[in-house]
Amino acid sequence: MHKALYREYRPLVFDDVIGQEHIIRTLKNQIKNDNLSHAYLFCGTRGTGKTTTAKILSRAVNCISKDKEVPCNECEMCVGILDGSNLDVIEIDAASNNSVDDIRELRETVKYTPNSSRYKVYIIDEVHMLSQGAFNALLKTLEEPPSYVIFILATTEPNKIPATILSRCQRFDFKRVAIETIMDRMRDICSKEDVEIEEDALRIVARNGQGSVRDALSILDKCLAFSSEKLTAENVLDLLGAAEPSQLFEFAKSIIDSDIQKSMKLIDDYYMWGKDLKNLVQDTSLFFRSLMMVKIFNKADEFIDLTKEYTEKILILSKEVEMKEIIRILGILSELSNSLKYSTNQRITVEIYVMKLSSPSTDSSEESIVKRIENIEKIIEDGKINIKSNIIMNANTVDSKIVNNNLSPQSVKNMDIAETSKEEKNKEIPDNIDDEDIQDIIRDWGKLMDKMKADKKTPLRAFLSENRGLRYKNEILYVIIHEGLAFSLDRLNEKENYNYIKNSMRNVFGLNIEPRFILEKDLDKMNFDNNDISKEDEDNEAVKILKDRLGDKLKIEEK
Repeated sequence: MHKALYREYRPLVFDDVIGQEHIIRTLKNQIKNDNLSHAYLFCGTRGTGKTTTAKILSRAVNCISKDKEVPCNECEMCVGILDGSNLDVIEIDAASNNSVDDIRELRETVKYTPNSSRYKVYIIDEVHMLSQGAFNALLKTLEEPPSYVIFILATTEPNKIPATILSRCQRFDFKRVAIETIMDRMRDICSKEDVEIEEDALRIVARNGQGSVRDALSILDKCLAFSSEKLTAENVLDLLGAAEPSQLFEFAKSIIDSDIQKSMKLIDDYYMWGKDLKNLVQDTSLFFRSLMMVKIFNKADEFIDLTKEYTEKILILSKEVEMKEIIRILGILSELSNSLKYSTNQRITVEIYVMKLSSPSTDSSEESIVKRIENIEKIIEDGKINIKSNIIMNANTVDSKIVNNNLSPQSVKNMDIAETSKEEKNKEIPDNIDDEDIQDIIRDWGKLMDKMKADKKTPLRAFLSENRGLRYKNEILYVIIHEGLAFSLDRLNEKENYNYIKNSMRNVFGLNIEPRFILEKDLDKMNFDNNDISKEDEDNEAVKILKDRLGDKLKIEEK
């Protein structure tokens, strides 16, 4: 009958226990110096060697060999404990023996001295499963046991153990075993089993063990049964139902590039292959976690568990994506993992969250808005759209005009309501005005005032007749308004009034002019060139454009 690898190759001496050198060294010194504790608590995740170490310790304290390092596993005591015939080493599963009566029975047996051994050893596995009453019953015995009794408690959840019990034990925390250490162990086992296996396959098995030697050996056992020939990475991935490195890399890249179609296609392919979508989410989370660590430390070897073929690719990819984007993606993937626990339709749940990942426009979080703005900047840099400062865009049309390019409404919040129809914009590209034209406008300004008087636009005429000069920059004619008439800006920029003034200037001056109205006190902040023409007061306090009302002119032309 086949014996599982984790049982066949269970460590028999302290030196065979891998990844827990800090604990093994302490226990060996205690045995050597005869400085044993009456109660030990072994904590740690599954498959890290807690129960195995407890069994080795039970033999070591009772080993009668004087010539060999204990346990020798050859003397009468060691052999009796190994085959279970020694009655002085008692193993108790607290998961199924967790009542008060079970612990009371244990207390009764503690009173009796060992039959033949030096110490009576009680190994209580999964001790956190004991009831509160059972813990209370154990407490007194654990505090003052007879000199010939040693308790070894093992648990994966020390937080569930009462503090009164914890304080009476010498605690050892078993850490997760490193991937390289597990690979070395499995490589030795494969050599003994005369099995040929690829390094990448070993790495994938070790990674899926998640720091547990037992889990890794269980996966390896299943893989060895899969094929009698050389075991490849592809064989292991098929057996585990995990994403292949190429799939995982393409899926992650499609998310980073906001390629919705490709992301959805990859999910559909993964689903149709009959693989568990939870594995895809978990593998993707680990991929971006590795990407984050590579970006932090600027090296890949220690943090990437994929095949070596993709190590260099991931290192390059880490330089192309911002840390805040990785954090945004990891946050959404974490939410997705939690949602899958309660989802009745995993496929739809995954697709919804991947839409949020690949299409920031569907997510209103601050990180997504930043991503959308970055997408706009990338589109502009690639030359897909041009930005010009000659047309004012109506804030009310922002969504319909530019949301398809993932532009956040916040990025254009200062635009005013001075947009004309598409046909009008095509006809109203402002003329390029030179210094001579400016002088003509200043000379004929009175004609504009006369037209406004004839059209009975008295308030507008009053505001413009008191102008403090003109400036021209970037195809825009700036009309400087007296500081005392700051209230007039609202009136001048009303759509109807603005269009009237613009049309009147065209008729009077014979030029297609794009006017803008600014206050005299803001003049200096506009950074006009020295050759700009003003009506008067050249050394006045300077101006800036009233951005909160008008903003820069913006025109987006799809190429």
